[in-house]
Amino acid sequence: MSRYFDGLWYRAILIAVLIAAGAVCGMWISRLVVISSDRGQMRLFSERLLDRAVDVFTEADRMLTVINTSPYPFCSDKEISYLRDVLFGTRYLKDMGRVSDGFFHCSAVFGNGKTPMPLVAHDLETPAGKLIYANSRLAISNSSAPIIGIGKGNVVLDPASFETLKNSAYAYVVMYNPQGSSSTVGMFGPLNIGKLDVKPADGVGRTGDIVYRDACRDMACVTVHAEVSQLEASAQPITAIISIFGATLGGALATIIILLQRNNLSMKTRLQQALGHNRLTIEYQPIVDIATGRTVAAEALVRWKEKGETIPPDVFIPVAEKAGLINRLTIRVIENVLKDMAPVLDANPDFHISINIAAADLFNRDFSAQLASRLEEANVASRQIVLEITERSTANAVDAIEAIKRLRSRGHRIFIDDFGTGYSSLAYLGELNVDGIKIDRSFTQTIGTGSVSVSIVPQIIGMAHVHHLDIVVEGIETPAQRDYFAALVPKVDGQGWLFGRPTSAATIKELLNSLT
Repeated sequence: MSRYFDGLWYRAILIAVLIAAGAVCGMWISRLVVISSDRGQMRLFSERLLDRAVDVFTEADRMLTVINTSPYPFCSDKEISYLRDVLFGTRYLKDMGRVSDGFFHCSAVFGNGKTPMPLVAHDLETPAGKLIYANSRLAISNSSAPIIGIGKGNVVLDPASFETLKNSAYAYVVMYNPQGSSSTVGMFGPLNIGKLDVKPADGVGRTGDIVYRDACRDMACVTVHAEVSQLEASAQPITAIISIFGATLGGALATIIILLQRNNLSMKTRLQQALGHNRLTIEYQPIVDIATGRTVAAEALVRWKEKGETIPPDVFIPVAEKAGLINRLTIRVIENVLKDMAPVLDANPDFHISINIAAADLFNRDFSAQLASRLEEANVASRQIVLEITERSTANAVDAIEAIKRLRSRGHRIFIDDFGTGYSSLAYLGELNVDGIKIDRSFTQTIGTGSVSVSIVPQIIGMAHVHHLDIVVEGIETPAQRDYFAALVPKVDGQGWLFGRPTSAATIKELLNSLT
């Protein structure tokens, strides 16, 4: 009998029955559920959006006044410098520009363009002459953002102004409702709502499978949507039924997963074993002083090869993050780096290694102590281990500032990796109090192509140096790219295949020995 129940055909039938049962349960539950909107939470979310929206649009209006009352000649070097200083003090703006006769002339970030560029068609013009652009392509980036203009000035609003308020249960749109106009324009959020001739009336409602809430205040309106299937049922008996059948469905799915993976290890399990047996290795990519070609640092890159298979970092690192293994992975990388490079770092006190850390590492209060203990054991100075974090890791500003301060207090320098991909706010960068940036390779690749985004590179470098930030340019692959950055003042460091592909620790040691 045991062979009967263990047969492949029986397992296949069991899997099919469980899938069918789960589907039937799901359909039955969906018929039973009567959804009411979670009015309290939706109202709270709407109010938070409105608070932020009023702050964003108020800052935009205030800065438009500043631009149009500039004390300096139109688009002169002094005016551009003045606009940059003002921009650095804003919270929700990405740029401040000057326009005239339907053309864009200059901005704080872009500088003074060689040729004025025509403005795209606006989405709304208010009776007061204010022009609203809901989502315009930016001159200095491959991204787009909302723009508001009046007179001879315009401001670019930060597309990520509401990112820290996101709630997975809701989709939303933030609309600009300028004073004196009955129309609104959707400018932020995943809901694609353009111009509305009449602003939404405050209240809640339901359309099909969507419950919604509309609210307006001052110059802003918001619409919040939630799918019926994602909200909790209000009645306790129905909740009990959902729980029972949800548990049944979860058990069925778990059984299916167990049956399907009985003879196959999951990626999570494989990664756990690789960490336990230290099967991960480290390669090092040189970082050089572009002006002199001297190697000044290297970035540590984790690699995983198993039974002839190479598993890319962009596959196993998300698995580590989701499975709660990322801190263990980061510590393993640090341990291997110190094992490989401690003698090299001791012999070259001006040389450092850059190591990427995840958001979970940054906000883990134990991480800095874990790192310190391993550095002490290896007799390596903290300043020789530079930590790289992504812009996404710093979305929670308050916690990020505290975490960065904690790591810097132990002597580590902190760099923002892939800078520019999110059209970053330099004001926000100043709040974080980091030590440097790594300019994303997408900017490097535009050099020699005639792309307008190249012109932003000197501005980024100049403004970064004003705020005493070190700079590493990523993705340098051609002599033309190297020569471009070598000619810039002040100097920058570079990283890319032109200077060296990721290689072993032994090769880095030989490279440094050849320079002494």
